[in-house]
Amino acid sequence: MTRALFTLLLCTLLGACAQYENRRGVDVNWSPAQLGDITVGKTTRSEVLKRLGPPSQLIALEDETVLYYLFEHAQGEGLILVVYNRFEVNTRYDRAVFIFDEQDQLVDYSTYVQQDD
Repeated sequence: MTRALFTLLLCTLLGACAQYENRRGVDVNWSPAQLGDITVGKTTRSEVLKRLGPPSQLIALEDETVLYYLFEHAQGEGLILVVYNRFEVNTRYDRAVFIFDEQDQLVDYSTYVQQDD
């Protein structure tokens, strides 16, 4: 009986909670306020690079170039027990895409920044 009680107590004490946070990618500096004067047909690739820094990815298409900026933020929490584990992670992706023609003029762009909950 004492051994069973000790085992049950040990299993209870071995349970733990866990928290997880991971951030990777480039700093988010492409909010609408910061991109106010970026204009399709006028802004050049060097101007975007100067303002936002190096992209996460540089994609060369047939006659266009794409600058892709990405920031990933994952948060989670979990419960770790001897016989049962549960972990929940919420991942958010903020991104910006800028498309340039052969003359390095901005053809189109799109951004998305998810608001913190």
